[in-house]
Amino acid sequence: MGNYLKKNVVGSNEIIKIEPTKNPIFLVLKWIWGVLGCWLIFIPTIQAIIATVKYHTSEYLVTDKRVMEKYGWISTHTDEMPLNKVENVTVTYTFWGKIFNYATICFQGANHNNVSFSYIKNAEQVKKQFHELELN
Repeated sequence: MGNYLKKNVVGSNEIIKIEPTKNPIFLVLKWIWGVLGCWLIFIPTIQAIIATVKYHTSEYLVTDKRVMEKYGWISTHTDEMPLNKVENVTVTYTFWGKIFNYATICFQGANHNNVSFSYIKNAEQVKKQFHELELN
């Protein structure tokens, strides 16, 4: 898994500028809680399985023209936003994300459309790369 956007969505005249990497450490935390909390009617274990599937089926790209995300396994969903429509970029850290260096990056658009990149490693650096891309 991992090349859906490159094969099916990115146009031949687009150049991939940023391909953020996801941090898998949050899966370890989910699975620790899933194993320790399995006595709670398996809810934490089910949440860990869902998080693992989401992690492995999500893709994120920033090209010279747009921001794109893809998620889903059985049914696939893609979101995209032209670069010129991005008004704000927000980086949100959870408690564990701050410790283990992963965050969610939300690109907020002019028409209240959002594209979010979850569990991104070095999120502030990705945000900085995006702002440098906007300036060019």
